[in-house]
Amino acid sequence: MTEPVDLFVGQTIALLPILSDPDPDPDRRYQLQLLFPRAVGQAVTPPRRSPRPRVYSVIWDGRGEGVLTAGGKDIDVTLLPLDVDTPPEATAFLVVALSGRALRVKGIAEGRSAR
Repeated sequence: MTEPVDLFVGQTIALLPILSDPDPDPDRRYQLQLLFPRAVGQAVTPPRRSPRPRVYSVIWDGRGEGVLTAGGKDIDVTLLPLDVDTPPEATAFLVVALSGRALRVKGIAEGRSAR
């Protein structure tokens, strides 16, 4: 069992998807490629235009795991502090709202040339 995670509005955290066997759902796989390109083995290229951050919701368990909702698809994630021990496959998000176990996080889709 992991230790409880303390979060606050304005904090930058890292989210890392919990990957299983190849996902048969093409829409969920597309969201993984957009939000977590390094975790699914894709290179991140510099964006052609200014990236626009988007807000996503995360329901978490208070101990470091949660479910990110993006494009109507649920993605199981691990919440990590953003520090030198953060895996390079994780994506950084800013906590913009917090209410109980519900988070609103803001991040930039880096995958697929940051569409």
